[in-house]
Amino acid sequence: MHADRRAMQRSALALSLLVALVSGCPESHGFAGDAGADGSSCGAAPFVVCVPSCGVDAGVGPVCTGDRWACPAGTVDLATCPPGCLGPPPGRGCVCEGSRWSCELTCPTGIDPWNPANPANACLAEGATCTDGGSACGAALFCTCAGGRWSCAVAEPDPVCWCGREPRAGDPCAEEGLGCGACCPTPEGPNWPYMVCSGGRWAPGGCPDLVCPPLPCPADTEGAIGAPCIAGQACGDACCDTAIVCEDGRWAPGPVADCFACLSFPCGPGSCRDDQFCRVDCGPADGLEFTCEPAGECRDCGCVPVPSGGSCEVVDGHPVVRGPLGCG
Repeated sequence: MHADRRAMQRSALALSLLVALVSGCPESHGFAGDAGADGSSCGAAPFVVCVPSCGVDAGVGPVCTGDRWACPAGTVDLATCPPGCLGPPPGRGCVCEGSRWSCELTCPTGIDPWNPANPANACLAEGATCTDGGSACGAALFCTCAGGRWSCAVAEPDPVCWCGREPRAGDPCAEEGLGCGACCPTPEGPNWPYMVCSGGRWAPGGCPDLVCPPLPCPADTEGAIGAPCIAGQACGDACCDTAIVCEDGRWAPGPVADCFACLSFPCGPGSCRDDQFCRVDCGPADGLEFTCEPAGECRDCGCVPVPSGGSCEVVDGHPVVRGPLGCG
C-alpha cells in the first residue's frame, strides 16, 4: 500500500511540474509543436520531469536533441529516483541513500515517547532520525521515523552530573556551585577529591590546609584496596596478610610478615562478639589456642584480665590478650 501511495505521489508531482513548465515557457524547453531545438522532429513531448537531483521538486522539461527527447545536462529523470526519496529533503543534512532519506534532524517540539498516539509523533520521511539535542546533563530523545510515527528512546544523563560517580576535571555537572567529594574523607562518603561545578563543568575545588582525622579501619581490608584514605593510615595485620597502607590517598596492600600464626582479632577461625575479648594461649598440642572470653562492656586492656608475663593490645576495637607464649 505504501508503494502505491508513493507512486501516486510521484505521478501527481510530475504532472503538476510538467503542467507548470508547459504553460509557463514551452518554447524554452522544446515543446513548440514537433520541431526539435535543432530543427529536427522529436515527435510529441514525453511525460518527463527533469530535476537537478533526487529529492528536489523543482525541475524542467526535457529538450529535443537530434531526434529524441532527453533531460538537459546536469539533471535526472524524476521517474528514475528511488520512491523513498520523492519530494524535498525532510530537513537540512538529509542525504538520499538507496530508497530512503538518511537524516540527522532536530526533533519537532511536542514529541511524547511515552504516548505513541500523540499527534506530534507523526512523521513523513521513513527512516529519518532526529534528536532534541538535550544538554549533557539532561535527558535526550533519539527518534526514528517508522511507519509514519516517531519511535523514540530516552537517554538518561550521566550520574556524574549530580556527583553520582567520581567526577574528573572537565566532566559535565548540573548545578552551578555544587560541590562533590570531600577535602577530608568521611565514613559516609563519597570520598572523592573535592570538585566544584563551575560553568557546567567539574573543576578542582580549593581545600584548606588541614590535617584530616583518620578514617575507621575497614572491616574488609582486601575489599578496601583502591578506596580513598588518609595519608599515613595503616590497618590490618601483617601476620594475617590483611595489612593495608594509605598511599597517595588510596588504600594499597601493606607489608606481609612471616608469622607463626595470625594473632589478630577475630580469634582463630571464628569471630568474637562485641561483648567478648580474644585470648591467645598455649594449647594442649604445644600450639596456639584462641578463645573468646566474656568482656562485658570492656573495650580496652585496662579492664580485662592479663596473665602474669602476658600482654594485651587492642586490635580492631577489641582487646587481644596473650599469655606468656613459648609454644611450639
